[in-house]
Amino acid sequence: MHEDLPSLGSTVGPWLILDRLDSGSFGVVFRARRADPPESPPVALKIAKQPEDPRFERETEVLQRSHHPSIPRYEDSGLWTGPKGRSYPYLAMEWVKGLTLYHWFREKQRSSLDVLQVVVQLAGALASAHSRGVIHRDVKGDNIRVTPEGRAVLLDWGSCWLPSARPLTDTPAPPGTSAYRPPEQRGFMYTFRKDEEARWQSRPSDDLYSLGVTLYRLVTGTYLPPCTDGAGLVERQVLKPSAMATVSPALEALILRLISDDRQARGTAEQLVREALALAQAGGPDAEKPILPTASALPTESGRASSEGQDDEPVSGDSDTEPSRRPPSSRNSSSRRASASLVGALVMAVVMLLWVRPAPPEPKPTPWLATPEEVAQFAPDAGVGDEALASVQDVPRAVMPLVLTVGVAMPKKPFDGQRKPPCDPDTEIAVLGACWAVLKKEAPCGPKAFDYEGRCLRASFDAPRQPTSQQP
Repeated sequence: MHEDLPSLGSTVGPWLILDRLDSGSFGVVFRARRADPPESPPVALKIAKQPEDPRFERETEVLQRSHHPSIPRYEDSGLWTGPKGRSYPYLAMEWVKGLTLYHWFREKQRSSLDVLQVVVQLAGALASAHSRGVIHRDVKGDNIRVTPEGRAVLLDWGSCWLPSARPLTDTPAPPGTSAYRPPEQRGFMYTFRKDEEARWQSRPSDDLYSLGVTLYRLVTGTYLPPCTDGAGLVERQVLKPSAMATVSPALEALILRLISDDRQARGTAEQLVREALALAQAGGPDAEKPILPTASALPTESGRASSEGQDDEPVSGDSDTEPSRRPPSSRNSSSRRASASLVGALVMAVVMLLWVRPAPPEPKPTPWLATPEEVAQFAPDAGVGDEALASVQDVPRAVMPLVLTVGVAMPKKPFDGQRKPPCDPDTEIAVLGACWAVLKKEAPCGPKAFDYEGRCLRASFDAPRQPTSQQP
């Protein structure tokens, strides 16, 4: 721990330190408020552990350009000078009051419907970030907080990748938590472990896999089996969530697709928003049943996590873990323990037979991409979004589907007939070898404009009519 920590009651910029909340690899988080006026609401004040840490530039830029309710609201940033005269970056953001995801799940009985409502919000945050080229790179339960009102927020964007950021990683793999890394990244890490120049190119599918691992652990209480053995990738048999918990078939299918070894099968965050919201709105008896351990749920978390990485979360005794998910009968009186042991032995035998038997191949979903019209239902106009974000804690559950601000990503090539440079320097910019009008509205842009680096663009044409409803 570095020595230049501000003391409680001191000020950092305009912020008065109230108490210490948490400490991570690169920063310490305090609860603070503006020194003047004293009735100002609290914020989360994150201060770097290392002087001039460039990671804070990334997180600041992401939060400044984000307008999604499942991404913390930006408040302020600057430099704080410690007692020894060294300058440390700080970032003030919305203080999200609530529980980490795994604690939220076990606070009381949750249903598949409850989980789907959280998935909708987290997928919306990822879709908003991915549309701007931002990859979170550390999606996991510890970095997700759920408020008492049911609002899910994805925290800790300091390890993210974005196009404008300067490279920081000096290893083949980016920062992250091993158990949540996708198999293709783990294979890359092994293959290029001795190559000092090799660097993994982060993709949106990385975040989706990490979210899938998070959901798998959320409903089953266990990690996925390891995908590496120290000598490269290995085949593995993944036990379906329904074999360990009373998960709805729809939620199970969604989780299995996200943790697929085929990154193309994971789809996109936009697709996940639409699918999870449709499932949540459909509801039904299966979705409303509480998620409980089944009789075949074995205590598998007595050892280390499924990944051999040193940065895995511990499996017991910390803030991001759960006790072994055992059936309630394991806590009955001694008169019933003998029969429970016999049943447990039989169940273990059955599960082991299922484990070694090759599972039938899952049908691959038909790949498809979202059109602007399909995404439009999740992109509110600016008034709705701004009003919903005006208060930190006043986003009601019923409003959440309306504030899923999914930006429309730039097309891969210009439209037919789109005007070529030179562009009007006062109103246009050149992107993809064509001219784009820069609208006054800032991101999120809605369904009638394209989100490009936080700006809203519209294709420029010499003809009076221009297409905005169909991407090439």
